[in-house]
Amino acid sequence: MLLVVNDGDGRSSDWYGDADGTTTGRIPVASLTMDEGEDLIKRIGSTGKSGTKLAVEAHPTPQYLYDLADYHHGGVPDDPSAATDPGSLARIDNNFAPPAGKQVKESREDSPSYEYWPAAYPYAGYGMTRVPPFPREPVAAGHRTDWVSAGNGVKWQQYASIDGWSTFTDVVSYRPRGVQSEHWFGPITRPHMVSFEVPHRFGNAMGGMIAGFGDGGSAHSGDTGMMSRSFSLHQGDKLLVQNGARPELGVGDLESQKLPYRLVVDTKGNTDFIPYSTTTHTKLRFFSGTADNLAIPLAQLDYGTDLDLAGRAKRKSAFSITPVVLGSDAAKDAVSSLKLEVSYDDGASWRPQGLKENKGTWQTTVNAPSRADYVSIRITAKQRNGGGITRAFGLK
Repeated sequence: MLLVVNDGDGRSSDWYGDADGTTTGRIPVASLTMDEGEDLIKRIGSTGKSGTKLAVEAHPTPQYLYDLADYHHGGVPDDPSAATDPGSLARIDNNFAPPAGKQVKESREDSPSYEYWPAAYPYAGYGMTRVPPFPREPVAAGHRTDWVSAGNGVKWQQYASIDGWSTFTDVVSYRPRGVQSEHWFGPITRPHMVSFEVPHRFGNAMGGMIAGFGDGGSAHSGDTGMMSRSFSLHQGDKLLVQNGARPELGVGDLESQKLPYRLVVDTKGNTDFIPYSTTTHTKLRFFSGTADNLAIPLAQLDYGTDLDLAGRAKRKSAFSITPVVLGSDAAKDAVSSLKLEVSYDDGASWRPQGLKENKGTWQTTVNAPSRADYVSIRITAKQRNGGGITRAFGLK
C-alpha cells in the first residue's frame, strides 16, 4: 500500500490510476492528513530496522447512504440544514444483484414541486442546452441501507443501469419512519409501467410507454436494446398498431364509444446477459372511450421471494404477488382475485398454485421438485388476461 501525506488541510484527493481516469492502479493508495502523516513518519524513524506494523481497515463499498433534501420558500431559515432525526427519514433497503462480472451504476434525484421532472432532467426550452443528469456512481453487489428525507413534499426517483439496461422507480414520496424494499437487476424481469408511462386516452387517440424490462420484482420500469420487446394493440379482432424501434405506444382515429381493447407484450431475454425471464408474455384487456387525458387503469404486478445474488430461491420458499392498478384508485378497477400457475419444465406443463390474500398481497409457498432448475409462472388477474414468464427465477 502507498500512503500519501497531504501538505495542506485535510486529506488529499487525487487520482493514482491510469490516465483514462477509470482504470485503477495496481497498488492501493490511502491519504493521510499532515498531522497523521508526520506522526507516522516519526514512529517509522524511531523503530529503525525493526519496522512499524500498520493495520488498515478498508471499506471499499458503503453499507449505508443518506440522501437529504429540504425546501424553503420565501427565504433562507437561520438553520437551513435538513432534518436527520429518525422521525424525519425513511429507510430504503436496496439489494443489487447484477449479472456476473457486470457493474451497476446508480443514482437518486429529488423531484422539487417547481420542476416538472426530477432534478436530473431539467426542462430545456427553445434555444437552451439540455443539462446532463447527475452522474450515476458504481455500486457493489449486495445490500445497502439508504436513509432519505421523507414528508414535507419531498419526492425521489432512483435509477440504476448496467451496460445499456436502465431501470428506475416511479417518482415517489416516502412516509417518515417508513420502510421500502428495492431489488435491482435480479429476477423477476418483465414488462412493467410506472405512473407517468401508463397509457392515456386523449379524445380519439391513445398514447403511453411500454417498457419491457422492469427488474427485480419491485415496481420498476426499464428498457434496453440488448433484449427484444414487441407489443401490439388490438380493438376486438382488429390490429391497431405494432411497436417500432422505441417503446412508445401511440394510435389515433379511435372510435368514440367505449370498446374493448387488448394490449399484448412479448419479450425475449438475452441468456448471455441474464439467465432468467427468457421469455415473457403479457395480455392486458381494458375498455376505453373518448376522454380528455384519462389514464387507462392497468394492473401491474410486483413479486416477492427470497433470492440469493444469483437469482435463486430455496426449493421450498415463500412467494407473493402484489397487484397495483396504475391510473385509478377506484374500487371497480381494483384487482379482486388472482390465479397462479407454476411450471418446472419451461412451460411444457403447468400446475395450479393456491394463493391466500392478505391486505392486498397474494401469498403462497413454492415446493419445487428435486429435478427442477427453474420456476416459470403464469398469472391471471380478474378482468385482466395474464400471460407468463418463462424461467422467472432459479432454484438452488
